[in-house]
Amino acid sequence: MIKRVDIAGLRFTFSFSSVIKVVGVNSYAGDNLHFLMWDFDHVKLRDVIQTLKIVQSRYCLSDIHIAKTKDDGGYHAFCFTTVDWQRAIEIVAATEYVDMKYLKWSVFRGRFTLRVSEKLGRIPHKVATLDGYGMPDITIRDCKSWVIYETVGGKEYWHVQMRNMRNWYQRLIYRLRLRQPMINGKKL
Repeated sequence: MIKRVDIAGLRFTFSFSSVIKVVGVNSYAGDNLHFLMWDFDHVKLRDVIQTLKIVQSRYCLSDIHIAKTKDDGGYHAFCFTTVDWQRAIEIVAATEYVDMKYLKWSVFRGRFTLRVSEKLGRIPHKVATLDGYGMPDITIRDCKSWVIYETVGGKEYWHVQMRNMRNWYQRLIYRLRLRQPMINGKKL
């Protein structure tokens, strides 16, 4: 929920949302170089593969690893070919179906960041590897910037919280029923 108030030509914005701490990796590889990362939301796997193959051949990239992040078409992709930041933005922006909010925030922050840890019970898992046109410049062990950050939980977070609350309430009712007072061997 976002609430905006304008006072004397100034806008004050207040927001309320659930946040979840997760672990992520940044694209910075050192020496002003970045490896490539993509985020796709609500896209079919075959479309992700097809668009990444086009970009991979156009820019002669090494293997691209695709991980599924959610059931409704959420995917992350990683390529360990390193390029300067301007070229990295060019490559990711040339990729069809890439999440534009992800691209916008990456440009704003000067690096790509993708979650690699669990979020609401969903753990990213590898679903495909696209064979590349060369050897990667780095490995996952060479990644220099790992972060713990907060991400918005959204509607799914509230569904999980409500389910947990309902389960807790049901257990409480069950325990209370077991403790009902009895008169002459009969429950009241």
